[in-house]
Amino acid sequence: MYTSTRRKLDLNASNCILKGISDDGGLFIVNSFNDFNFNESFLSKSYKEVAENVLKYFLNDFKDVNKIIEGAYNKNNFKNEIVEIKSFDKLSFLELFHGPTLAFKDMALTVLPHLMVESKKISNFPKKTLILTATSGDTGGAALSGFKDVDNVFIVVLYPTNGVSNFQASQMQYYTGKNAIAVSVEGNFDDCQNLVKKVFTSDIKLNNYELSSANSINIGRLIPQIIYYFYSYLNLVNKGEIKFGDKINYVVPTGNFGNILACYIAKQMGLYIDKIVCASNENNVLTDFFKTYTYDKNREFYLTNSPAMDILISSNLERLLYIITNNNETLVSTLMNDLKETGKFTLPRLYHDKLNDFLAYSVSKEDTVKAIKNCYDKYNYLIDPHTAVGYEAYENLKDNLTGKTIVVSTASPFKFVETVNEVFNFQEEGLELIEKIANKVSMEVPAILSDIYNYKYDKVVWKKSDMESNLRKLIGEIDENN
Repeated sequence: MYTSTRRKLDLNASNCILKGISDDGGLFIVNSFNDFNFNESFLSKSYKEVAENVLKYFLNDFKDVNKIIEGAYNKNNFKNEIVEIKSFDKLSFLELFHGPTLAFKDMALTVLPHLMVESKKISNFPKKTLILTATSGDTGGAALSGFKDVDNVFIVVLYPTNGVSNFQASQMQYYTGKNAIAVSVEGNFDDCQNLVKKVFTSDIKLNNYELSSANSINIGRLIPQIIYYFYSYLNLVNKGEIKFGDKINYVVPTGNFGNILACYIAKQMGLYIDKIVCASNENNVLTDFFKTYTYDKNREFYLTNSPAMDILISSNLERLLYIITNNNETLVSTLMNDLKETGKFTLPRLYHDKLNDFLAYSVSKEDTVKAIKNCYDKYNYLIDPHTAVGYEAYENLKDNLTGKTIVVSTASPFKFVETVNEVFNFQEEGLELIEKIANKVSMEVPAILSDIYNYKYDKVVWKKSDMESNLRKLIGEIDENN
């Protein structure tokens, strides 16, 4: 059963998936992670079969998860392998970018629409669903792709106009439609995310819709991300790179703390993990937290070449706090109130050793580009800037890691071709540049890239001062007219 991180509740999975966020502002989470029974019988399971076991563990009131799995992990979304693991000596890369929008967000956002549709059936939910989502880049495209044309669902995505790549912006607009809108706003990701949270906890009244979210604040986003940690471990065992029971490490490029929290939850469920490396860019609020036990967002915000990680308020850290404080919702509520009122909080000393599972490292823009070059020179393997942050963190912390390590590769390098090209310095632009780099590194260009690069759209930007009033007006219009 599920509760809130800020007060005791007793809810089913379907209730939490539909609501997205608790009325008290807290995040939904299960009470414990016991009894998953991870064992060697998993070695014979396919990705879909591992997914079935994980989803059944969390979806307590769902009767048929196989329909959800087949609807998400099909040939339309994943033409070849669902995930791929590339290994080089003691280091492997977990490629999570083979879905429709070429980013790891597809791993969950191909599943979430099916979870929502089934949740509405289970709950006899009478209203339509209005999804509000903030994005620092990849969530927006994946959410719009996943929810576009889903019956009785309308999705609105907010993104910072100067905080995403040109390709990410085009991709979001490409996936808009009759029930899907992407809105560019002044400010940064935290401004967008704070507005979404504010609307969720406001007194806004809707007649035909109920609000929900596709951000990783929605537990339905988080659960599918746990699957690939189990699968990647099993893959290494089946390839003879480790033995079942050996502990390995994961390096996770981190912004909103959802992907790395999924890794930590997998460890709580029994996956053999030693250290989890939190890899951050110059917005190093998380790195400082793991080193000082104080989370302080009162600092300069940087626009970097790993834009999906340009975040100062990492929402899913709240769920980690709940777990490591032994479900102390009173303390979590106090810490979150401190963050809201003062911009920072300090974890009590009693819980400091609960963070020993983590290491943390932050990487500059310049070192991100150097990491892309170093990885290519060393392994003949091209990575995107977010993965490069993870790789550089690994290179600097590897002496503190024992055994095999997996770096989570979160996006196709072709989504961030301008940054990748700083390694090669080719003169071409756009699709020509992508093809030039692809030929250089002997990679295939994903077919969807040409459609998105050639997509034309009118860019409308909301002023920061008008964000809330514009969003409330838009929500009202959607509720009245759809």
